[in-house]
Amino acid sequence: MIFDLIEKISSTINRVFLLLASINMGALVIIICLDLILRYFFNSPLIWATEITEISLLYITFLGTAWVFRDDGHVVIDVFTVKVTGRKRYVLRMINYMIVGIVSLLLIYYGFITTYDHYERRVFNPTIMETPIALIIMIIPIGSVPLFLEVLLKWRKIMNSDSKS
Repeated sequence: MIFDLIEKISSTINRVFLLLASINMGALVIIICLDLILRYFFNSPLIWATEITEISLLYITFLGTAWVFRDDGHVVIDVFTVKVTGRKRYVLRMINYMIVGIVSLLLIYYGFITTYDHYERRVFNPTIMETPIALIIMIIPIGSVPLFLEVLLKWRKIMNSDSKS
C-alpha cells in the first residue's frame, strides 16, 4: 500500500535528518563555546561564528520539524481541544492537520522556487563568508517534505481510527 511506502520513506528521512540536526547542534555548541573563549580570554572572536550559528539554527529547525510533529512533541495550544470530545475533537484535529499540510505544501512550493531563483541569480549573503543564499534557504523546502509526509500519515491514522469507532 502507498501509505506503507510513505511510512518507510518518512521514517528513513526523519532518522537521517535527526542525525544531521544532532550533529549540527553539537557543532553549534562547540562553535559558540570556542567563540566565547576566544573572545573573552584572547580578545579574538571567530568572525564567522555568528553567521554559522544563524544558519545552523535554521537547519536544526527544519531538519527536526517532521520528527517533532510525528511524536507530537511540538508546543500546542489546547484551549479548544481539551474542552471537546468525540466528533468535535476529530474535526479540530482534521482542521489542524489540514492547516499544517497546506503550510508545508506552501513552504515546499515557494521554498523551491525561491531557492532556485537565488541559485540562478547567484545571490550571496553580504557577510564575511558570502554564503550563497540558496544554500541557506534550501533547507526550508527540503525539511518541509517530510513534514508533509507526516501530515499524510497522521491524516490516515485519524481517518482509520474514526472509521473503526
